[in-house]
Amino acid sequence: MRRLLLRLLPERAAAQIAAIVVGSLILANLVTAMVLLAVLPGELRRVPHLPYVSEFIAIARQIKAAPTPEARRIVIEAALTSQPRLQRLPPDARDIDSDEHWPHRVVIEELRREFGRDVEFLALGPAELGPPPLGIRFADGTGLMMSPPPMTRPPRGTGFIVYLIVMLSLLAMLIGLLSLWAARAMAAPLSQLAAAADRFDPDRAEPVSLERGPVEVKRLAGAFNAMSERIRRMVDERTRMLAAVSHDLRTPITRLRLRAEELSEEDKRRAILADLALMERMVSGALSYLREGRASGSMAATDIPALLQTICDDFADLGQIVVYDGPIRASARCDADQLMRAVTNLVDNAIKFGGKAQVRLEDTDAERIAVIVEDEGPGIAPEEREKVFEPFYRSDVARTLREGSGFGLGLAIVRAIAEAHRGELTLAERPGGGLRATIAWPRRW
Repeated sequence: MRRLLLRLLPERAAAQIAAIVVGSLILANLVTAMVLLAVLPGELRRVPHLPYVSEFIAIARQIKAAPTPEARRIVIEAALTSQPRLQRLPPDARDIDSDEHWPHRVVIEELRREFGRDVEFLALGPAELGPPPLGIRFADGTGLMMSPPPMTRPPRGTGFIVYLIVMLSLLAMLIGLLSLWAARAMAAPLSQLAAAADRFDPDRAEPVSLERGPVEVKRLAGAFNAMSERIRRMVDERTRMLAAVSHDLRTPITRLRLRAEELSEEDKRRAILADLALMERMVSGALSYLREGRASGSMAATDIPALLQTICDDFADLGQIVVYDGPIRASARCDADQLMRAVTNLVDNAIKFGGKAQVRLEDTDAERIAVIVEDEGPGIAPEEREKVFEPFYRSDVARTLREGSGFGLGLAIVRAIAEAHRGELTLAERPGGGLRATIAWPRRW
């Protein structure tokens, strides 16, 4: 039951709070209505204490206390003049003998015991709505009758159900609007905090400042700012440490190369120099990954087609087949050096495994722009497309550390550059075979 209720609740916090408040109010009103319908008939069985009955009893006591018939006549005339709902009792008036008005029967029995047998009290009617009129007949045959004040007919049957539904609907609508407004005001700081978490970048300090909201949300914003600062500090420290280690490794590699040159055995010298060259390429790749994976802050509006055409021309000058396809003019905000490095890595991989590459620019979206590099190589298996983004991971096609094979940092660097631009790098199968790599990022941010 609990799981079903949780599934029925809307996803947003403001809507959930509003639904809970409105549902609770509707349930409370339904329970109240059921209790009233069950208890109210029992309440009606009590002897009523109605104002018109008290007035009529007071008039009857004054008439009974009159010492002479003339004084009684004067009291009756004065009562008829002062009370518009008091009338003379018709001679043919008869008492109602029905259980429908039995609570009034109890009142009449009490009055008969008080006034004696010489005064007759009657319940007149029938009454369509509310209590019936009361009458008194004296020993000489004269009498008076008192009508109750007019009462509004309560809704019954279908009218009562419609009335109840309309009232509950109006109440639910009013409370729902108010609760939704209050819930949105409470959930707005959480939305700001979620947006700040989406924009979080270790290279940029953007503290969250909430001027309004509950104390708990403000404390959460403070904790988020402290956590962001700790993450930035940790990333900076580790990056500096790895960069220092990678940089310092170049000095012993250089010394070992100089000492290897002095070896007399040609085979050993060639093998050692090859290993040292491999180590140097690995260090250079690690430094490049640490450097290119961080936002440099030199973001500016860039002519993307000109940048891509330059990359294609550079590869064409080396005798490679690289073709650009796309618009002549398109602008987007980016770090030109980093983007050139990312596209160059993708084109280099495409040539390495496919022999040639095609670079396309998609400029149809007003909010995002995408650079696509395609090749006709063996592609990457779907189960390995996420693994190839890990540093130093190489697919089965490029397992061997041969000259120019790389160390599994190319795609990791490209993905880091794309994320530094608040974009993404995706790999997919090219129609007809091969790999399609896409870098997409916002035009303005």
